[in-house]
Amino acid sequence: MRLELLAPAGDIKSFDAAVNSGADAVYLGLGDFNARMKAENFSVDNIGEVVRRAHFYGVKVYATINTILQNQEFKPLFELVNACIRAKVDAYLVQDLGVAYALKKAFPGIVLHASTQIGVHNLYGAKVAKKIGFKRVVLSRETKLEDIKAIRKHTNLEIEYFVQGALCVAFSGNCYMSSKEQGASGNRGLCKQLCRLPYVAGFEKNGKFERAGEGYLLSARDLSLAENLKDLIDAGVSSFKIEGRLRREGFVAEAVSIYRHLLDAIETNEKSLSLTTEKKDRLKASFSRGEYLERAYLDSGTPFVIEKRFNNHIGIHIGVVKKVAPFKDGLFEITIESSHPLSNGDGLKFFDGDVEKASLGVGSPKPIGKNLYSFVSKTAVKAGYAANLTLDSEEEKKVLSAERTVPVRLSAKANVGEPLVVKAAATVNGTAVEGEAKSDNPLEKATNAPTSMDEIKTQCSKVADSGFEVEEIQVDTNGVFLPKSVANSVRRNALAALKEEIIALNEREIVAQPIEDVDKVLKSLEPQGKYDYEDALSFNRIESEMNSVILRKGERVVLAPNDYSASAVKKALDNLDLDGKDVVLQLPIIANGEDLQIIEKTLEECSIKTVVSENLYGLYFAGKCDVIAGAGHNVANRFAAQQSKELGAIAFAESIEYAQEGKLPLVRVEVKDELPLMTFAHCPFKTIYGNDCSKCTYKQGLVLKRERHEYKLRRIRIAQCYFQLFPKE
Repeated sequence: MRLELLAPAGDIKSFDAAVNSGADAVYLGLGDFNARMKAENFSVDNIGEVVRRAHFYGVKVYATINTILQNQEFKPLFELVNACIRAKVDAYLVQDLGVAYALKKAFPGIVLHASTQIGVHNLYGAKVAKKIGFKRVVLSRETKLEDIKAIRKHTNLEIEYFVQGALCVAFSGNCYMSSKEQGASGNRGLCKQLCRLPYVAGFEKNGKFERAGEGYLLSARDLSLAENLKDLIDAGVSSFKIEGRLRREGFVAEAVSIYRHLLDAIETNEKSLSLTTEKKDRLKASFSRGEYLERAYLDSGTPFVIEKRFNNHIGIHIGVVKKVAPFKDGLFEITIESSHPLSNGDGLKFFDGDVEKASLGVGSPKPIGKNLYSFVSKTAVKAGYAANLTLDSEEEKKVLSAERTVPVRLSAKANVGEPLVVKAAATVNGTAVEGEAKSDNPLEKATNAPTSMDEIKTQCSKVADSGFEVEEIQVDTNGVFLPKSVANSVRRNALAALKEEIIALNEREIVAQPIEDVDKVLKSLEPQGKYDYEDALSFNRIESEMNSVILRKGERVVLAPNDYSASAVKKALDNLDLDGKDVVLQLPIIANGEDLQIIEKTLEECSIKTVVSENLYGLYFAGKCDVIAGAGHNVANRFAAQQSKELGAIAFAESIEYAQEGKLPLVRVEVKDELPLMTFAHCPFKTIYGNDCSKCTYKQGLVLKRERHEYKLRRIRIAQCYFQLFPKE
């Protein structure tokens, strides 16, 4: 497939900005089943109109159904999907294994994309996604470049990857802090963003807390891979995704226009592919939390991810406050020395060092000297404060003024005694498309001056806001009188006919059909089998310096080691006086390709026959050993339980977020401890101490504090280090 630029649409304004700025596809949410419930979103009432507009321009629409569902929610889900299918939505982004299972069964031909919330980040996870029936995987942001290459080489899945926007500090789909502390689940689109709050880090020693660092210790910088697009293309990425369904339309327009330019340059083999300073500043001014992450997790090792000084948009530095003087009525006249011309409507933030002091909008600025501007504001700031531009009003007007059009070729035949015939033709992806319209009555011969060819051209070229742009027009006439009303009517009808043909052409590959009786279909999908309480497995976690152990009733144990090397696991088994066959190994949530090699070696050398999977890749081991689908899979409904069984799991743990009503089929495990609140692929010690891995500062016992909350960190070592955040007991 050609390279796709995929843009966010949190509302109709952002949708229009994305389309007009050159997006190839948009993703949007509607109803109660999308991960951005705070956005305005769309509805079953307007989704049809939105999709038609997109398809007219050849833009695809992907509906996000990327939340975890409970049993009772599948009927409204099916009704929502029915509306989307009638509207000809192109594909659906899905997190829940049960949603994927039910939609594939109920709607043959439906196209599913594995949401980043499902956590595909290595080849094994991609192969399981393919088995489920996904056409595309939206890889987690933690996916390494080498793993992208492996997925491209060994599967035929489409690969989508985030290139711009906010970055979750925790591994997507497995962050439970907001849910556990405030009952607002990130997996249900209600994240409270507790990661953006300030924290204090330190160690407890002799009954006292010794600080090691403080700030926004869990607030990740924004992602910008604009200068690494060629690497991603070479690795196999075909869809480049911009995050931002909660962002303003100005950000969407700016980001889409810049990435459109870069991707077009790559596709036309232009030599200059770098992101210029000017374009980077435009991106930062639209939204940035400090310096961008420009390689993120693509390379080996654990990157510097956190911007501990700031937790929100800071824009770009443009100058300094030179003078502040009282004006009148409690207002102040502010004079700024600025390298950027100030305009009415600009947004500014002021900083004293790293501390944000004020934010304001600029009204009627006056140039008063070289690089000097003054304006009046009710917000008091101080001389010496740094000034950052957080909204460039003139630039935003410019990018939002873009209009997307479809080139059309018109021909008009206006002859005496014949109806007026207008034909409108376009070429869509190499295919010729045509619309035609005729007047109801034949045209009469002019009694005085006939309607001239130029007049007919003018009337037939008035495309107004139809979305078309006339690139040529031909007229055949022989002295008729052509009323303007007739020309206007026939032209409009011809363009309308062409529009329908274009939309139909762009929808020709969408084959999913709505269902008539939702209740009947849901009943037919009911999983078979009975739930047996006697077969339930009861786990309890015991932590030690070397490992964590989850005990099962009976003789076997579940081992969650801090070190997954074969030697470390063998040592743990010796200390526990156990054999590999007596142990269930809990697999880590994250494991890149190098990690998988170590894990597989450990399974073989330690003769481990059963594992607990916490991510989709773990189900790849089904058939090679017994696999329990752990709580990390977020099984919260009967269809997810059935899907885990069909993927080879011998049992499953229910999602730690949701209690089920009634009995679930299959064997389940009762997990009496919790999964980590967060799992990190970056190193918190790098954040606190500023060191790199060659000067590792890790030591046990690091505690994070926020108000009344305290958390402990656990390190996991495989080929690289990962960290888990737990509530401190």
